[in-house]
Amino acid sequence: MAELISIQDAQYALDIVKAICTQVGPGLPGSPQEWERAAMIKKELESHLGVENVASEAFTLVPWAFQGVLRISALFTLIATLLNISMGRIADLPGWLTALTSLACATLSVLPLFFETIRYQEFIDPLFKKKQSVNVIGRLRRSGTENVKRVLIISGHHDSALEFTWLRLLHSAIRWGSPDGRPNSARQNGWILFLGYVFLVLTVTMFLGPVFMLVMSIIQLAGIIAGNSGIVHIGTLGWVWLAYPIVPSILFGVFYIRGEKNGGNVPGAADNLSASALVVAMCRFLVQNPACIPADTEIRFISFGSEEAGIRGSRRYVERHLDELKRLDARLLNYEVVAHPQIDILGTDVRGVKNSPEMVNSVAAAAQRAGVPYTVKNNPTSGGGSDAGPFSQAGLKATTLMPIKMPHQMLAFYHQKWDRPEVLTYEPLINVLKLTLEWIRNGAGVEN
Repeated sequence: MAELISIQDAQYALDIVKAICTQVGPGLPGSPQEWERAAMIKKELESHLGVENVASEAFTLVPWAFQGVLRISALFTLIATLLNISMGRIADLPGWLTALTSLACATLSVLPLFFETIRYQEFIDPLFKKKQSVNVIGRLRRSGTENVKRVLIISGHHDSALEFTWLRLLHSAIRWGSPDGRPNSARQNGWILFLGYVFLVLTVTMFLGPVFMLVMSIIQLAGIIAGNSGIVHIGTLGWVWLAYPIVPSILFGVFYIRGEKNGGNVPGAADNLSASALVVAMCRFLVQNPACIPADTEIRFISFGSEEAGIRGSRRYVERHLDELKRLDARLLNYEVVAHPQIDILGTDVRGVKNSPEMVNSVAAAAQRAGVPYTVKNNPTSGGGSDAGPFSQAGLKATTLMPIKMPHQMLAFYHQKWDRPEVLTYEPLINVLKLTLEWIRNGAGVEN
C-alpha cells in the first residue's frame, strides 16, 4: 500500500513550503506573519475537505517569555555576580544586605529558567504582553461514517523560530574547519561532531552558570550569618569561577537569540513548514483514497501555532479537547523537522515524559511495513519538547517523527536563516508519507 505514495505527493508538500516562504516569509509565534502562514495552510485544507470541515482555533499566549527568559536569567546572574564580588566594598551598605540581595537575584535567575525552559510552565508569562496565535484543524471520515469510535491525528506546526545566534556562528565555522570543501569527508564529519559538542557544552554552561551563582550566594550569606570569614571567602567568586562558568553563561544567554522584529529571520522550511505541508499532502491523498481510512475513524489534520514559544498551541488544544480526546482514544502522530531519510521515532518528549509504548510500537511497525529506515530513540534536543509532549503529559497516546541528522543538519540550518526550501529533498518527505499511510490504514495498531 505504501507504494501508492509518489513523488508527486512530496512535490505537492514542497510546493506549499515554497509558496509560504515566498509569499509570507518567517512567522514568529503570535506575529501577523504566523497568522498568514496558518491562513495558507487552512486554505489548502479547505480545498480538499471543504470549508465546513476545517476550523481555526485562536488562543492567547506570551510569545517572548519562553526564550526571552534566557536574557532575564542572564541579567539577574550578572547583577548577582556584581553584588557577590563587591560584598563589603560598598560604603554604607552592610555586607549581609549585599549578600542577601545577591541571593535574591541569583534565585530570580534560576526559577524562571527552570520553570519556563525545563518544566515548560508559563511562569513569567503573566508579566508580559499577550498575543494571539492560532491552530488549524481539518477533519475527514470515510463516507457514511456516523459514529466515530476513534480519532487519529497527524500534525505539524506552522510558526518559525527565533534565530539561534551561536548556531549561526558555528555554521560559519564549518567552512573554516573544512577548507577542502568536501561535504562528506572524514575531516569535515569530525569537525562537525566537534562543533556539535561545543554547542552542547555552551548550552549546559548557560544553565550551569545561574545554578552555580545561586550556590555561591547561599554559601556567602551563610558565612556572614555564621560570622565565619572562611566560609564567606569560599562563597565569594574569584577569577577562576568568573572565567567559567559565570561569564560564559551570561554572554551565551544574553546573545542566545536574535531576529525578533516582525516575523523574524528564520523561514522555517524544515522546522516546521515541512511538517504542516505533509499534513496537507496526507489529507489530499486520503481524500483521493478514502478506502485507506479505517471504519468508524475520524482523521484530524492539525497545524499547531506557537510551538516555538513553548509548545503553546498543542497545549491549548489538549486543554480544550481533553475529555473528547480521551473518550475517542485519540492518537497523535506529530512531525518535526522532516529533513533526513532516516526517521527517528521519539520514545520521550518534553521534560522526559515517556510516550505511549503502544503508540511508539505501532509507528515502528508501520515503518517496517512501509520499508523506510527508522530508529526509536529519546528526544535528541536536550530535554526540549515537541507538540506530542502535551498529549503524552495528559495521558494520551502520541509520538513524534523527527527525521533530522544530528548534529550535522542542526549546524547546517536549524533555527537559522538558512532554513529555506532548498534544504528539503524528496526522500524524507516520501518516507514520512509512506509511514503515515501504513499507520493510518492499519488503524494505528488498534485491535478491533
